[in-house]
This record gives sequence, structure tokens and C-alpha cells, in this order.
Amino acid sequence: MTEPKCPECQVTGIEHIVSKDSEEATETKDPWFNVAYCDKCGYIYGVFAKVVHRATSSVW
Repeated sequence: MTEPKCPECQVTGIEHIVSKDSEEATETKDPWFNVAYCDKCGYIYGVFAKVVHRATSSVW
């Protein structure tokens, strides 16, 4: 399998892709999202939701 490579600094290896919980949190202290980034240069791969709110009533 090919190792991932950072498009910004060219470092290779999945061990360089790290994530951090958001400082924003729910009332129960659960983070709203995670940010995945390169630990060498800080390039952001993406932001991933951890808390998803669902509708309380159905419109159907």
C-alpha cells in the first residue's frame, strides 16, 4: 500500500496525519468536530463532525 504524502511539505507516512478535538464543545463537554492535519507543517486535511444534531420531529 502506498503511504500518504502531505501535499504541502511532502512528508510521507500515516503517522504524520494527526487529529485534534475542537475547543468548541457541547454542554456535556463532547467536542463538536476533529481537525486532521500534518504534524510537520500544519496542512489541514479536513474537519470532521463528531456531534450531529438530528431533527426531533419528522416532516414526512
